[in-house]
Amino acid sequence: MLRSRTLDEKQGRASDFQMISTTPGRARQLAIFAAKLLVSGACFWYLSWQIDLSQVIPAVLMQDFRWIAFAILLVVLQIPLVGVRWSNVVDALTMRNSRMTQIVMIVIAGIGLFFAQVLPSVAGDGMRAWLLVRLGCDWRNAVLSVIIDRGVGVALLVALGFVILLLPAGHTALGEFRDPVVVVYGGLLLAGVLVLLLAPTIALPLARWRYSGWLARLTTDAHNVLFGPRGPAILAIGCLIHALTIVLVWSLGRAQGLDLPISDAAVLVTAMVGVTLLPISISGWGLRELAVISLLGRYGVAPEKALLFSVCFGLTLAIGSLPGALAWLSYSFMPARRSARLAGEQARL
Repeated sequence: MLRSRTLDEKQGRASDFQMISTTPGRARQLAIFAAKLLVSGACFWYLSWQIDLSQVIPAVLMQDFRWIAFAILLVVLQIPLVGVRWSNVVDALTMRNSRMTQIVMIVIAGIGLFFAQVLPSVAGDGMRAWLLVRLGCDWRNAVLSVIIDRGVGVALLVALGFVILLLPAGHTALGEFRDPVVVVYGGLLLAGVLVLLLAPTIALPLARWRYSGWLARLTTDAHNVLFGPRGPAILAIGCLIHALTIVLVWSLGRAQGLDLPISDAAVLVTAMVGVTLLPISISGWGLRELAVISLLGRYGVAPEKALLFSVCFGLTLAIGSLPGALAWLSYSFMPARRSARLAGEQARL
């Protein structure tokens, strides 16, 4: 009796210590979230003074909602593609166990995409890693797989943007800013390719340092994933996801009566998705609207209509990710140890 009470007291003290130790981290996260919310709010406040909001409502009623429904369908179709791409990354890292079926990976990917729409993008990635841990993966490998999967998507976006900006549509959309952006994208692309190619050599000195050991493993594993047997499939799925996003933007343009060529839609995708990668706002809200108004203004599109276009893009992503919310509410991700214990008890019965 005394022993059990002592153990309870120790566990209580440990939990109190964990709660106290995590309080500064939570406060920092809340401060970062508040700062991002402030940036998004400031962008919309600035836009409210630059456009005539009374002209937005008539534009909403004039939209062809069949094209919007098609765009939402494209977002839903991206969910299994993201799950399959991530599943291939996990396979390449030899992390899969019996609970990490492809269906489960797709479900987790959908949940992560939903949280990335309603919270900062890092929340979606964190949710994916946490749910993978509950399936029996350790934290380090779970986070590693999510970082590599996200890195593949970002790298392909940079490569796509670099190619697109070399087309005539890039000259029209960005004007005098086109050359600096091409240089930045080209530099990032070249640096990424060199790091991947030289990863085995770069990892050796990094592994000797205590605080860069994780970076050595990341570069080595990324090299093995992309240059391994599953690399072509991972890259092909990533390209298909971006292609669907381009068609999504094109369909939203059709919904508003904008006859955008695919090349111009691709430029918009590069701008809108690229802005969301900047970790200074809530999933790019506000910054994306500023970028779209600037880009579409070069095509003679009124600011009110451009604002509606950007907001429709964000809402389409949010609505299309709702299957992830349903999965979060209905799916049971029981921790691996508890699942094994229950399985053992059922076997004994």
